[in-house]
Amino acid sequence: MDKQEARRILAAYRPGDQDAADPQFAQAVKEAARDPELARWFAQEREFDRAIAGHLESVPAPFGLKTRILANAAPRAASKSSWAAALAVVAAVLFLLAQLVSSWRDSARSSASLPDYQREMVSFIELAPPLEMKSSNLGEIKNWLAKKEVASVAVPPRLAALDPVGCRILSFRGRKVTLICFRQGERNLAHLFVVDRAALPKLTPGTAPTLADEGEWTTASWAEKDRAYMIAVRGGRDAVKRYLPNA
Repeated sequence: MDKQEARRILAAYRPGDQDAADPQFAQAVKEAARDPELARWFAQEREFDRAIAGHLESVPAPFGLKTRILANAAPRAASKSSWAAALAVVAAVLFLLAQLVSSWRDSARSSASLPDYQREMVSFIELAPPLEMKSSNLGEIKNWLAKKEVASVAVPPRLAALDPVGCRILSFRGRKVTLICFRQGERNLAHLFVVDRAALPKLTPGTAPTLADEGEWTTASWAEKDRAYMIAVRGGRDAVKRYLPNA
């Protein structure tokens, strides 16, 4: 058995010692004992496997996942070696892990709250934000955003009356967020954030804007059709109300 074959077999070695009595695993373990580099790799691999197993034990599997794995598993001939069967088990575990990660991401998306969104967006503008496109022309900004395949933005009239500075595209729970910045006086900026309303499903059209304070920033959030809007300014609630669509 050469080093590469031993490594391939040891990659299927399960946490614990249930594979220790298997002749092929035993031979691969002996090869690792003779090769310091292979031994280091095997030790790291086992530590990683133990960590993954510990995490998997603490996370409930999505409903029906075991059934799907078993239903898609190809029947194995009785003559196949146990280490090859173990490889199939590893593949199933990796599939399970991928499903759990996907499930966690979907859960994170669906459980995103407006306060989460407010905090994340305000944290980005606490210092002057780096902009991908700078322009004092709102039409040029909208054209640039259109080329980036983001949804069109209905800028509130009183905000549109300010001089724009530029824009960029952010991300929130895997969804694109449009940020347009406007000059508010000599030193301050007013920021408009727009995201697909699916990111904030509890924000419904027709309801009054939600006001919130995040440090020295005040935000106003509302929904129009399939978009969720948020304005963030310094100066308190009266300052942000000034720029709302129906102000």
